[in-house]
Amino acid sequence: MNLVKNMILSNEIPNFLESKNFSENTKSNYLYDLRNFAEFFEKRTVSRESLMLYRQSLKKLAVAAQRRKISSANQFLLYLYDKNLLKEYHKIQQVNAPKKEVKKKLEIKNMSSVYKPVTSPGHFLAFLILEFGLTFSEIQHLRWENFNWKFRILTVEKAGLKRVLPIRDKFALYTQRINNADELFTKSRQFLYLELKKYTDLTAKELREQYILQQVRLGKTVYELAEALGLSTTTTLEKYYK
Repeated sequence: MNLVKNMILSNEIPNFLESKNFSENTKSNYLYDLRNFAEFFEKRTVSRESLMLYRQSLKKLAVAAQRRKISSANQFLLYLYDKNLLKEYHKIQQVNAPKKEVKKKLEIKNMSSVYKPVTSPGHFLAFLILEFGLTFSEIQHLRWENFNWKFRILTVEKAGLKRVLPIRDKFALYTQRINNADELFTKSRQFLYLELKKYTDLTAKELREQYILQQVRLGKTVYELAEALGLSTTTTLEKYYK
């Protein structure tokens, strides 16, 4: 019988910690976990069944916390067994570590369907984001006069700063004759979102990412790309250059 009284468990915790070459911070973590372990067995004997119940009681915790507490308990149980305070060694089955999320590989998509005469507000929005990497907020601040078709440049203003972006021929070819763009630019963010969704399954963020990937492939440096996007740092772009 593994009749280990709660007092014995509690009294042995400091001895267990002293037997380990732990840092003060690690000792503090073990102390917290093992006190909880001892409290659980206040009116229980240590057995395979009770240890399974203890494991079950941890389910409400995050997986990382469950794994830490089980590891602490198992080391303590081994210590008690080695000191003959347990006649039988029981090991609590460890919970599985959470699977690491596999990052989706960033790929340039075939966006040729966008490059044709504009057929809807959503189509125009997709075109703007794909060509200039604009956000909905930036699009809402645009006016048709910002497009200089003679010099083929678009002026974008953000937080009081202006940046000048080149207009490519293929964009001008299919959009230059639009005559009611200002009406679209004044619409709400929700309206823009819904119109874009009608046209494509890609989100504004995904289209902006396609712009970024295209610019990287064209050889733009991370600093040039940050400037084109109106970013104050390159932090969010560094992953595209790895």
